[in-house]
Amino acid sequence: MTRLSLICLCALAACPAWAQRGSASLSASSRDYAQLTLQMREIQQGLQALHAKLDALEQQQTSLAMRVGALERGTGVATKDELAALRTDLNAIQARQEKMRGEIVSDLSERMAKIAKTQEKPQKPQPQQKSGYNHVVEAGETLSAIAEAYNVPVKTIMKANNVSDPTKLRVGQKLFIPDP
Repeated sequence: MTRLSLICLCALAACPAWAQRGSASLSASSRDYAQLTLQMREIQQGLQALHAKLDALEQQQTSLAMRVGALERGTGVATKDELAALRTDLNAIQARQEKMRGEIVSDLSERMAKIAKTQEKPQKPQPQQKSGYNHVVEAGETLSAIAEAYNVPVKTIMKANNVSDPTKLRVGQKLFIPDP
């Protein structure tokens, strides 16, 4: 597998919208799914075309490198000017390859960011209590002890802070304690 293929695979794996596609596909509309599928197909086709160009450049580079090597070993016949021209051509091909690799990664990143942006759904803002207290969890504190200290039910604190497991508080975690 080429380095470019690995970069593309890593980019696909790192895309949150694509990584969450399995769970999101159940709730996505068929139109959104069709649009995403079309965008991914376009990306794949573009990558295939760029891979073909890169392969052609790599073949040219290999051919030139072999010819330069043969000339340097003295098994080929060429003047110093021809040898210099071959080296220049080889360097130009290598520069084009690096430029193309950069363009591929940049283009892929932009397209994936665009896809990810279309897949992000704005989160509904949590309704905030108008009055209450901010509490910073200290070492050894439990949610039940905090609830008792403020005379507020544990479930009320859990709901106000989106806490699903009352046993998993972290030291330094900020909790909003609604007024009783």
